[in-house]
Amino acid sequence: MPFKCDFVDEVCMWNEERDNLVYLPDLEYNMLAEELLEYKEAVYSNYRVDQADALADLAVVAIGGLFKLCDGDLEDVHLILTAVTAANNTKSSTKNAEGKITKPANFVGPEGMIRRILNDY
Repeated sequence: MPFKCDFVDEVCMWNEERDNLVYLPDLEYNMLAEELLEYKEAVYSNYRVDQADALADLAVVAIGGLFKLCDGDLEDVHLILTAVTAANNTKSSTKNAEGKITKPANFVGPEGMIRRILNDY
């Protein structure tokens, strides 16, 4: 049986255990930019191990930032990720010329649901 972990919970608990719960948008942006640059370098090096590491680091930083944005509320993190996934699931399977999956004309993004989760009206 393959190894399985609840990645989102692991990242959130890592931040909680280190009392790393203050959301600082500029810091989150800078950390994501640093990881994105590492990914770009890995893409150009054509080394899949570095690409995998960089993509995983991007996910870790993004989830950690979302956890802090949610004031350390793990349930809100899961609800927001579910809202985004639900919206993405309504996209078509058609791809544009660049290979990106397209949105149907009646696509409804997750922002309304996220606004309700965060009580941000």
